[in-house]
Amino acid sequence: MNRTRILGLLAASFFFWGALYLYVPILAEYVKVHVSSLAVVGVVLSMYGLWQGIVRIPLGVVVDATGRGKPFLIGGFLLAALGAVVMGSTSTPEGLTLGRALTGVAAGTWVPMIVIFAGFFPPEQAVFATMLLTFSSSFGQVVATSMTGLLNQLGGYRLTFDLAAVLALAAVIVMALTRIESHAPTGAQAPASRGSTSFASILSVFGRRDVLAPSFAGAVLQFGNWAVVFSFLPLLAKQVGASDVVTGLLVSFAVIAGALSNLAATLMVKRIRMRGALIGSFALFAAGIVLGAVARSVGLLFASTIVIGIATGFGYPALMGLSIQRVDAARRTTAMGIHQAVYSIGMFAGPWIGGIIAEHVGIRPMFAMTAGFCFVAASLLVMLYPRTSIPAQ
Repeated sequence: MNRTRILGLLAASFFFWGALYLYVPILAEYVKVHVSSLAVVGVVLSMYGLWQGIVRIPLGVVVDATGRGKPFLIGGFLLAALGAVVMGSTSTPEGLTLGRALTGVAAGTWVPMIVIFAGFFPPEQAVFATMLLTFSSSFGQVVATSMTGLLNQLGGYRLTFDLAAVLALAAVIVMALTRIESHAPTGAQAPASRGSTSFASILSVFGRRDVLAPSFAGAVLQFGNWAVVFSFLPLLAKQVGASDVVTGLLVSFAVIAGALSNLAATLMVKRIRMRGALIGSFALFAAGIVLGAVARSVGLLFASTIVIGIATGFGYPALMGLSIQRVDAARRTTAMGIHQAVYSIGMFAGPWIGGIIAEHVGIRPMFAMTAGFCFVAASLLVMLYPRTSIPAQ
């Protein structure tokens, strides 16, 4: 029954995203120990977003073409475990880059996971489904990042990476025990012209404005989030005297705020006007980054991460749900692959460009510039696209 499968996928999501985020609060510091500059730190960290962007569209196409998603989920969970082990056991920039790239490929499986989960609900509940699964993933991130500082004190960096691998293997076990039905492959209804029909149907998704509009808006959101919270905020926290435990909690508070915001949005999504709510979330997002840029105390950094988390907790799942809301079931994984590949550009560019800027002008000015870019770009994206691309709920 759907309830059992829903719970199974929620549990797998919890373990999987816990595995991917357990080491995030100490990752920039860990990489900096082994490399020469903030620009190189940014390059290593950017591999996570880069490889998500590379694999997500092909993965979406393959899952739609085969009608099978479960094997790809299990493969992604195994890569998350391998990437954590590689990063925890290497001391070279090349090894760190490889390990972070493997976790990026693993995160690409969020594409079929979202679509499989949304398939347990009616199409009109697509936004609700994505918000519910995102809440589960956020809960895993909260639990994981809240443990990071303590784990680092107890057993050093290696213990944190090893336990991340254990969490990923737990996700494998849960997923293996969860029954997931295959769906009809794209183009299966017309065997005689299956290849051309499938290609044409896939190509048609790439030109849909209702898919592209929320995808590019999501890229802006991810650019700011990964340039600030998940990359250079922990280093800024160290500059103002934060301990390992406090640094981990900073990231945790961002994720907690996002999860609570996500939960509130899930409950209110049917009663709000989506366009106005998205504009408000982007404005709040930029304000949170500005607060981080001017913060001179750990307390203000906590306030900054909370504000950013609240904004992200609404904007991220809402945009993701909108990108597949009007797409038929046979093409939804392709649409989700496009959405996540596009927003992965932000996850890649945030640490990469942020690292280059921070190396030349400092972390605080980089934050301020990031806030300005996110505010302007998000405002243009929401205002320039036609209203039919971002419908009211």
